[in-house]
Amino acid sequence: MKAIIKERNLNRGMYAAEIDDTGEFVIFQLLDSAEPEIGDVILHHDFYSMGGETYKNTTQNCEIEVFVENVCGINLVRQQCFL
Repeated sequence: MKAIIKERNLNRGMYAAEIDDTGEFVIFQLLDSAEPEIGDVILHHDFYSMGGETYKNTTQNCEIEVFVENVCGINLVRQQCFL
């Protein structure tokens, strides 16, 4: 599966990535130093898994450690990322 970073809150390390253009967003906290940018493409076998995960950032060609908080629709993205 792939997802594209659409929102981020650098102060809290929170990110929202749209899963496969479905309108669903995986909300995660970055536990790593390689910060994804808006538009970066990330890959994972199951974005619906909660807790600690490792995502592949294909745009920056690196792996990132994240803590998955939620999967939600666009109406909750800003709230979930504390924006």
